Amino acid sequence: MEQEQIMQIQMMEQEGNQLNQQMQMIEQNINEMTELRASLDELENHKEGEMLVNIGKRIYLPVEAKNKKLIVEVGKGNLVEKNVGEAREIVDNQIGKLNMGRGQIEERLGELQNEMMRMMGEMEASKAKEEGNGNGSAPEGVPSHAVPGTRTSEEVPVEGNKKD
Repeated sequence: MEQEQIMQIQMMEQEGNQLNQQMQMIEQNINEMTELRASLDELENHKEGEMLVNIGKRIYLPVEAKNKKLIVEVGKGNLVEKNVGEAREIVDNQIGKLNMGRGQIEERLGELQNEMMRMMGEMEASKAKEEGNGNGSAPEGVPSHAVPGTRTSEEVPVEGNKKD
């Protein structure tokens, strides 16, 4: 029985590790999307003249925007023209979905942690019961003097068994 529980706990630990990896990826995506949103805000508030556009990995290209229309990939290589507000809305929706995913992972991690704690508590209680039989008396068929911490019937106060 204990081996089964240990295996279940190990499987839950593996699931927890996988969920933590997913959580890190979600956090990274949220950070990137938040930076993108800030860039869109900056673009919207930019008046005229040259601006720096991040082309990736902290490399910037000085450009002069003729208009504020953006080309947005909407999936499978399909590109559509969007204004800054529409692009921001897409980014906000994606951030919302990522936050929902993060919440689901956090909930599952909490469930796993509670279940592992419950199982470990059961295993410890079972082990303690096996070691001392859990009730202060020796297991059936074992003399009480052979088990430390147990009492003989003479030592247990019972009505009619009191020594005066």
